[in-house]
Amino acid sequence: MNFISNPAQWAQHLFQHASLGDARRVKRLIALSAALAAHTGKSVPQISQSAADIEAAYRFIRNDAISADAIAEAGFMATQQAALTFDTLLALEYTSSLNFSHKGVRDELGHITSHLSSRGFQAHSVLLYAPLQKQVVGLIEQHLWTRDIATMGKHKNATQRPYREKESFKWQQASQHVANRLGQHMTHVVSVCDWEADLIESLQYKLEHQQRFVVRLMISRHI
Repeated sequence: MNFISNPAQWAQHLFQHASLGDARRVKRLIALSAALAAHTGKSVPQISQSAADIEAAYRFIRNDAISADAIAEAGFMATQQAALTFDTLLALEYTSSLNFSHKGVRDELGHITSHLSSRGFQAHSVLLYAPLQKQVVGLIEQHLWTRDIATMGKHKNATQRPYREKESFKWQQASQHVANRLGQHMTHVVSVCDWEADLIESLQYKLEHQQRFVVRLMISRHI
């Protein structure tokens, strides 16, 4: 299923201002993104028209001079510009575990379940949605990380670590990044979070910075 009506237009809008050090890299990024968006769930070989297209795509992906953060930031900035046109926005936050079973990358990834054989990485995403227009605006923040295999099964020691070193800090960190990007327009945003965000530190941060939010409570609190 194709979730984007015009993949070429979408890719151009999202990545045209990516800071990759070379206009040809930006052109390749737009072409590759459009092809992937037009064939959701398919691999690079499956979306490519020729062996040359496959080689060009892998050269782009393997190029150490191209920053993944720069690509992501281009997308966030495009979302930020679009967000300014809406009076009400929901910032939908969620953490996903992405599972990769291919042997070529397995050893580079962290644990994602209680099974040692499950490997992948975590993605905490913030998607902006305009409820009045029933329109997805775009991704405004995403944090990716892998868990150290050596820490597997050691959750009982988590409370001993400083707050900013815990995975749970991701909720406050996401709020900070979204606020930095949206500036004064943050007053139009309501964060919507699941029970995992029921953390006193994160809630206190949002209250202190006058951020609007809805959190499904994990603990029955007196509010």
